[in-house]
Amino acid sequence: MVEAPNDRRRSEATASVNRSTTVSDTVESLGLGVLLHIPPEIHDVLAAEPRQEIVAYLYRIEREVAIAELADYLAAADSEFDRQRVKTNLYHTHLPKLDTAEFIRWNRESGMVRLVR
Repeated sequence: MVEAPNDRRRSEATASVNRSTTVSDTVESLGLGVLLHIPPEIHDVLAAEPRQEIVAYLYRIEREVAIAELADYLAAADSEFDRQRVKTNLYHTHLPKLDTAEFIRWNRESGMVRLVR
C-alpha cells in the first residue's frame, strides 16, 4: 500500500512526539493540525476535560499554583462539582496522570503545580 504524502508527513511528525514532549513544545514544533493526530498515550492523558483545563490554565498564567487555586478554578468552571470533590479528583486522578506524562510537575509536599515547558 502506498502512503499519501500528507499521511507520511503526519506519521513522521507524530512519531517525533515522545513521552517527554510538553504541550507547548508540541504546539510550537508541530502546529495545531498535527495535534489532531497525537499519539494514543498523549491522547489518553488529555482525553479528560479537567486535564485539558488544567494544562490550558497553567499555560495561560505561566506560574506555579497551589492545588487549592486549581480546585477553585475548576469548580468555578463546572457547577456540577463542589471545590472539595474537585480537589479530591485532582489528587487521585488528574494530577498523577499529568505528572506521570510529564505535562506538569506536582510537588506533593508543598501542594504546588507547574506546567513543564
